[in-house]
Amino acid sequence: MHATTIHLKPQGNSANQGHPDSTEPSVQAPVSERKPKVAIVSLTSCEGCQFVLLDLGEKFLNLVNQIEMVDFRLLEDLEDPGEALDLAIVEGNPVTSENMKTLLSLRERAKLLAVLGNCAAMGGIPEIKNYHEGPNTIKRVYKYIQGIENPEVREVDNFVKVDFTFPGCPVTGEEVLKYLPELIAGRIPEIPDKPVCVECLRKGNKCLFLEKKPCFGPMILGGCDAVCPTARMMCQGCRGLRKTGNTKAMRATLKTMMTDQEFEDTTEIYGLRDDIEAREQPGN
Repeated sequence: MHATTIHLKPQGNSANQGHPDSTEPSVQAPVSERKPKVAIVSLTSCEGCQFVLLDLGEKFLNLVNQIEMVDFRLLEDLEDPGEALDLAIVEGNPVTSENMKTLLSLRERAKLLAVLGNCAAMGGIPEIKNYHEGPNTIKRVYKYIQGIENPEVREVDNFVKVDFTFPGCPVTGEEVLKYLPELIAGRIPEIPDKPVCVECLRKGNKCLFLEKKPCFGPMILGGCDAVCPTARMMCQGCRGLRKTGNTKAMRATLKTMMTDQEFEDTTEIYGLRDDIEAREQPGN
């Protein structure tokens, strides 16, 4: 809040006292600074990426204190008033008609819209159903399916413009802290086009390739602190392809480490398969 400002007029003589122009202090009322309005909204999701934000503890709460949180159901349960937003952050897939209504409304209200995590950005684990039994997958979950909405799982950017993506399953908390202030300020940041391998090298990890173990790290966007390879697990691509990621070279490298079917199955886990197929289309 701005400090109260007091303006003093020059002193006049005693004859002028009581006159409308006589010396009287005029007080300027305090003016409130408008905090940026932000909403963090769940569609159909596990909300794991939002819990990553809460796991940041005071670091995240300090950031929240600098904004007006219009909606974030893990912190409050007030009804979203539907006002204009500086930033909308969306986690999950638009699966239900209510999800779709929420998403379209957020895009209309927000200056910037960012997606949070692999499901919103790439379809995530729910998209596996698209590759196999499709609509019939629901029968493995519900005994009675009448009245249950069951569309194909599609990423948020199929329906609205997405200005920025926080990648990963789940997202990396420190990365959110790095880029969120930029978005709140109305600027769209850019994640450096570096592979997961850069972080493996920085951490001193022995490359899985040297152990004849498969890994998607060279073609996947870094920023996750190489958490999977550090645990001696292959990178499965939850952060998505790098802009310059060479998928054909990756396939060739992995030929001696996994079958073509194993490659396809692994790319389905986080919705990577669609992106690889699009990248390998003639002319791309």
